[in-house]
Order: sequence, then structure tokens, then C-alpha cells
Amino acid sequence: MPITEFLNANDLPHRSQEKQTFDKNMGFYYRRLPAYNAELNQFGSQVSERAEFAGAKALAAEQSAQSAEAAKLAAIAGANAPAWISGTTYAKNAQVISQVNFQAYRRQVAGAGTVDPANDTAGQWMPMFGTGSFTPRAAASATFDLSTTNFFTRAMSASETWVFANCPTNGFSFGIELTYTGGTLTLPSTVKTVNNVVYSFVAGKTYLLLFVTTNKGATRWRMVATDPYDN
Repeated sequence: MPITEFLNANDLPHRSQEKQTFDKNMGFYYRRLPAYNAELNQFGSQVSERAEFAGAKALAAEQSAQSAEAAKLAAIAGANAPAWISGTTYAKNAQVISQVNFQAYRRQVAGAGTVDPANDTAGQWMPMFGTGSFTPRAAASATFDLSTTNFFTRAMSASETWVFANCPTNGFSFGIELTYTGGTLTLPSTVKTVNNVVYSFVAGKTYLLLFVTTNKGATRWRMVATDPYDN
């Protein structure tokens, strides 16, 4: 029964009513109360689900805005970067201009090579231009080095305790594509989920987990997770 019908003022008991009407409405009220409570609980569940969905949307918007700001700063920082030279040894975080697409790149690990940064597939260089692209990095362990990328892939088959290390800035967001086959996931104690929900995962499914912080993760990461994807 709709809540609006239940709350019809003519059906509610009130002390200004005559005793016969009051008694009638009181009985009417108690007969409808169980249905109302059930509907109210359902309504509360729907509100909770919508709040979680809204939280995921807000986090995605925040991540997009943060990426745009980072791209702007990267473009400014890379404006005077030197041209990439094949065979040159570059320090970590060194910036160069590709000779293929003339865009700025940053060295992720120290070393030399003969592959232009625009053609790099080994994770040696990270693009610094705002095309919406990013460099996914397969996490080799349960420790995620946030100084290397803002998107990880992780295959989980046994219980793990995750650690988020080297967050580069106060305001930072990142994602993890989790392919789950088994085990219990323990998140850092600073992770906060919507309505304190404890996420459970289904074996054989893939999940997208999003995290955002405003204090380098020192006291808080806010997290949302998508529904499962089929692999």
C-alpha cells in the first residue's frame, strides 16, 4: 500500500475526533501499520542504494576533474622538456618530448632505451597530456605504489591485506580493476565505504574499485565498488 495512502489524514486517529471515529481510525491505523513498516524498510533500502550510486558518480566526476587539473599542470611542466634521444639514460621522473607525436612524457623508472616514449609498451614512460589516457599497471603484490600510476590491475586468488603506498599529493584518486577468484580482502583501516558497507565478491567476476583522498590517505580514503562484470 502506498505510503501516501497510508498517511491520508482522514484515516489517522486524532484526539479531536469523536470516540467512535477515533476507535475506528485507531483500528484502521494498526491494521495498516505492518504494511507501512515493510514499505518504509523497502524505501530505506532504495534510498541507500541510490546514495551509493550517487557516491560512485560523484567519485567518478572528482576523478575526471582531478585528471583534467593534472593534465593542465603536466602541460605547463612539460612545455620546456627536451626532445627524447634514443639510447640516453634518463632518471626517474625525467620529462621529454616524443619525436613521434611531440607530446610530453615522464620517465617512470630510471634507465635507457631505443623505443620512443609514444611507442612504449613496457611501462617505462607515462604520458603527460590530457587525452584521458592512462597507463594501467599490473600490481605485483598487495602493496600499491601510487607514485607509479593511478590505475592498477590485480588478480586475487587468496586472502590479501592491501597497502596503499607513496600517495603523491593530498588530493588523489585511483582505480583498481580486481579480477577475483578467491580469498578475503582486508583494506587499509583508513578506507571508508558508503554507509560502512562491507563489500563481498563473487569468484570468477571482475570489479572496479575507486578510491579518493584529500590528505594523502593519512586518515581517510573514500571507496566505492561497482557491481560485478563478467570476465
